[in-house]
Amino acid sequence: MKNSKILVLLLGFTFLLTLTGIAQTQETEETVVCAVSGKEMKKSEAKATYEYKGKTYYFCCDNCKEAFIKNPKKYTQKKGHEGHMLAGHHAEETVVDPVCGMKIKKSDAKATYEHNGETYYFCMEGCKNKFKKDPDKYAKKAGEMVTCPVSGKKIKKSDAAGSHEYNGKTYYFCCANCKEKFTKNPEKYTQKNDEMKSCDHGCCAKEIK
Repeated sequence: MKNSKILVLLLGFTFLLTLTGIAQTQETEETVVCAVSGKEMKKSEAKATYEYKGKTYYFCCDNCKEAFIKNPKKYTQKKGHEGHMLAGHHAEETVVDPVCGMKIKKSDAKATYEHNGETYYFCMEGCKNKFKKDPDKYAKKAGEMVTCPVSGKKIKKSDAAGSHEYNGKTYYFCCANCKEKFTKNPEKYTQKNDEMKSCDHGCCAKEIK
C-alpha cells in the first residue's frame, strides 16, 4: 500500500513536470510585436524588453527600445489606436513586393502567389505576372541579406522595415526608427559605411554588404 502511494506521487510529480515543460515551450514560441516598428517575432527572438506601467514591451532592436523609452506614450497610444498591433492582429503587418521592392501592408496587397510553400505578396497584378514567369529569380532576391546602415544588423531584404533611396542606391532598415534616423542625416551613415568598407584590415568591411 505504501509503495502504491509513492508510485502515485511520483506519477503526479512527473505529470506536473511535463505540463511545466509544455508551458515553457509555448511561452518561448509565443509571438510578440515590436512596440515601435510593428515587426512580428517570437518572444525568444526579441532583442530587448522594457516594462512600462506594469506591462512588458518587446523590441526587434535596441534602437526601437531607445525610441520607446524617450516617448512611451507615443507608441502605446499609437498601437492601441491603429489596429491593436500589440494584441497580435495581422491587418497592419507589412511585406515587400519581391519584384519591385515596394513596402506594402499585407492587407493592401493586390495579388498573392505561393511558391515552394511560401506566400509572396504584390502591389499589383503586373508584379505577380513577372514573378510567375521566373519565381526562383525573385524568390532569391527577396531572400537576399542586406545590412541596416544605421544599426549594422543583417536582415533579409524581404524582412526590412523600410527602404530609402539616396544617391541612386537603395538602403534597407531593420526598424522604422533606423529609417527615420537615416533620412534625417543620410550622409552621416553612408560616410560611416564607406569608411568601414575601406578598412585596410578587413575587420569592418565584413560587417557591411
